[in-house]
Amino acid sequence: MGAAALTLFILLAFALSLAGYVREDLNDERQTFQRDLGRVMDIVWASETRVRIVAAGVETVSKSSGAADAADVSAFEGQGGRLVFASGPDSRGALIVRLSREESMDGERIGRFLAIAKATAGSGSNLVKTMNDAVGLPWGLSGYIATPTASAVAISPLPDLSNPQIQSAIADTARLLAYYAAGLANLASWAAAQQSRTRQLRWLRPQVDPLSGKTLLRILAPVSANGRPFGVVAGVFSPQRLIDRLEPGSFSGAYWILDERSEPVTSSASGQLSSSERDYVMAHCQKPASATQDITDTFHDGKLSICAPLGNTGWKLAYSLPGQVIAGRVARDIAGSAIATGLAIILLWTFVLLFNRKILVPLFERSERVFDSEHLSRTLIETVPVGLALVNADNHTVLLESAHMQALEKRVAAAGDVLIGGMLKQHAPAAFRASRGDAATTSDVELHLPSGEGSTIDIAAKLTPSFYEGQPVIVAALSDVTAERQLARELTAARHAADSANAAKSAFLASMSHEIRTPLNAILGHLELLERLPQAAPVVARVRTVASSSRALLQILNDILDFSKVEAGEMSFESIRFDAADLVRQATSMFMPLAQRKGLALTHTIDAALPRYYLGDPGRIRQMVVNLLSNAIKFTDRGSVSIEVSAGKGNPAIPLVIRVTDTGIGIPAKRQARVFDAFDQIDASITRRFGGTGLGLALCKRIAEGMGGTIEMSSEEGQGSIFTVTLPLRHGDDTAPAHEGDSQTADEATDTRGIHVLVAEDDEVNRELIRDQLDTLSYTSDIVENGLVALRKFNERHYDLVFTDLGMPVMDGYTFAQCLRNQGARTPIIAITADVTAADSRRFREAGISGVLLKPMSLASIDAAARRYLWLGAHPRAAAAIDAAAGRSAPALPDNLRATLERQTADSLAVLKSAMAQGDWGAVSSRVHSIKGGFAMLHAEDVVEACTRLEKMLDGEADAAAGDLQHTLGEVQERIASALDRMARAGESGQSGARS
Repeated sequence: MGAAALTLFILLAFALSLAGYVREDLNDERQTFQRDLGRVMDIVWASETRVRIVAAGVETVSKSSGAADAADVSAFEGQGGRLVFASGPDSRGALIVRLSREESMDGERIGRFLAIAKATAGSGSNLVKTMNDAVGLPWGLSGYIATPTASAVAISPLPDLSNPQIQSAIADTARLLAYYAAGLANLASWAAAQQSRTRQLRWLRPQVDPLSGKTLLRILAPVSANGRPFGVVAGVFSPQRLIDRLEPGSFSGAYWILDERSEPVTSSASGQLSSSERDYVMAHCQKPASATQDITDTFHDGKLSICAPLGNTGWKLAYSLPGQVIAGRVARDIAGSAIATGLAIILLWTFVLLFNRKILVPLFERSERVFDSEHLSRTLIETVPVGLALVNADNHTVLLESAHMQALEKRVAAAGDVLIGGMLKQHAPAAFRASRGDAATTSDVELHLPSGEGSTIDIAAKLTPSFYEGQPVIVAALSDVTAERQLARELTAARHAADSANAAKSAFLASMSHEIRTPLNAILGHLELLERLPQAAPVVARVRTVASSSRALLQILNDILDFSKVEAGEMSFESIRFDAADLVRQATSMFMPLAQRKGLALTHTIDAALPRYYLGDPGRIRQMVVNLLSNAIKFTDRGSVSIEVSAGKGNPAIPLVIRVTDTGIGIPAKRQARVFDAFDQIDASITRRFGGTGLGLALCKRIAEGMGGTIEMSSEEGQGSIFTVTLPLRHGDDTAPAHEGDSQTADEATDTRGIHVLVAEDDEVNRELIRDQLDTLSYTSDIVENGLVALRKFNERHYDLVFTDLGMPVMDGYTFAQCLRNQGARTPIIAITADVTAADSRRFREAGISGVLLKPMSLASIDAAARRYLWLGAHPRAAAAIDAAAGRSAPALPDNLRATLERQTADSLAVLKSAMAQGDWGAVSSRVHSIKGGFAMLHAEDVVEACTRLEKMLDGEADAAAGDLQHTLGEVQERIASALDRMARAGESGQSGARS
């Protein structure tokens, strides 16, 4: 009983102490509320002061602004009741919008309103500084001036008119009128009450601002002139600004700003009040304040509520503190007394609880974890779709295995000891067996085993050493990968099929290229001769029409072949110096007659900051420019076409930017996403109305991307289009020697008869053809069979130019060029080859080769290359020789040369087959290259294409088996036989023609 009485007395004392702590805590909360009320009132006073300062400033401006600017009024009316005063260093700008028309707002009043808005916007920055100095708190000015009925409003600072959301909001005048008309009721009586006392303001509940989309509160002040109100000034603020100065963590409850109806405006709480808490706070704050103080507080049902008015705003600051918060703090304060009161009991129960928590509970939890871990391990082993087994590392007997492992053993019809033990003995390396037990060692094994069903199974195994019950073991994980391997084999077969299809396409294109180009070249050559003969006017017009159509057909063929190269990844790009401005000027000049015939203004603009020279592929860039200009003129019936070239920003690359603009038919928005697709037109009528294949833009895009650049398009239907090409090219050296595209200063009549040329070519037929071509062009030449003989010849006499084949016996063209460069020779070296890849271009640069001539070589291409690297002008006699051969697609072979070609080809094929049988792939590659070069000179492009594919297989560029090599070699033989047969028939036809 004594212990019970003492316990009761201690508990009574503890209760009295608890009541004292509660009273002290409530007093602290009241003091905290008074402090924070002062901070909120500072913000309220600062906000009202800002609005009053602005209102006073507006009234001052209204007295001094004078008459309205007629230009502003005219602009306002001309823009449908809208006017923008731009912002500047000393101006925050403003947007004036008419929201409704009313008779009282005549022209004079509108002009007056515009003058006041303009003057106020112009003094915005100074006004902000004045307000900041007046209230001592930095705060940006935001608000508006409205007429008495909100028929017009001036919003400052100037909104972002490029924002689509703001544009849409400005267009909704009904919504704007409803928003800006709020609070304007009884404006006349409200303004009249200001004459004898401090300007009275109206606080409006927060609403969603139509322009910003934010919920903002507004403070309104009437502005008057000569005792009559002419509008209101509104300051727009975030509701959260009212409680910004409340320091988080300095109070435990939640503050609420309540409007005149005791509805919540903003709160410091992160969430919403519960309905009961909200009703409690609203009911308390609706009670009138006592006569002696404005602050009222209640503590009821364990909740503290404090409320006070915010000056003359009609709004209130409310504070709510849940009882559990007070209880928690009081509990912390009385913890010492509570501990002292129940020390004996707490010590006893502390010992009991600690023993239970530190000893009994962890022991029980560990036993449960061990059980759960074992259960989980068994579940994983049985669930995972992999066969798992634990194998003795010494005798390879299976200790444990999963159900999947047993199922796998049944499929391969082998017991675990046989399957796994045999696998370890046969496939595990000696190093693995020696280091078993090392957890870091893992072996991967691939097995291909017969199944009991008569098929085969592919198994992937992982073998990892470990320890089990003190014994070295091996953890074996086997998985059935039959489906994956089958899929891989099918994908490989599909890839081979795709490669074969692509090769067939390439062969078809090569054949069609040869078959179409040959008659086209003859047609164009004869048409060129006809154009030079005197003819009647109708005949001249028809000849020109046929010539133009033939050239257009040749251009379409070239585009298709170029696009095929891009798709196959075979298009290569040069990196030589060229004059971008001159390239654009030439292209513009080329299209000027066409533009003039259509009545279009064709202009070009060169950026003054454009570097004179760039490093890149001028031929491909010219191709893009020509395609873009051609399209622009084609689809423009009136107006203009312009091309602009400028330098972009970059380091060290200075991007070349080419922009083509037209005023043509434009492209519909729904078709713009496919404008760069191949063979795609805007609609079905485009081809009928304008012609074309739909390849030009697709080819431009792929060329630009191949150079690492981009092409972009913007278009509006009926207004025109803009195409912009950006290429990340490097700046060329202004002091370097001129390259292709540079202006040549040589005399146009320079003769070539004093030019000595050295040619290295291993093919006898090709040597004779090149000799005839050089003789026709009046070059003196020495033609030898390999690089070593050419090197001796070069050291015996002076040569102005060197032509060399690349794949020659004894010494190839690359080695020959390197030898010349190593001994200091600066003579131009031109490689002769059937095709050029990116890897070939790199080898050219490394060997010091100056340029490339592609087989078959025309007279024009030989003469152009020679004059380019020797800085010679075009020669009339050379041009005449070229003209004479223009109609010939390939040089005719005499019988003796054709016989030599057949003999050499047969010898090469025999050597090639022997080398392939012996695995001498270097000799095979050399012979294939020699055959390709010989037939390239004879325009046998089908043979060249097959040889190229065989070279890629030999170089490892294509995943080819031995059967594929034999198949492709057979295809080469068939095409050689076909080409020789064509040459024989052509020779017989030529002889019969000569006899007739």
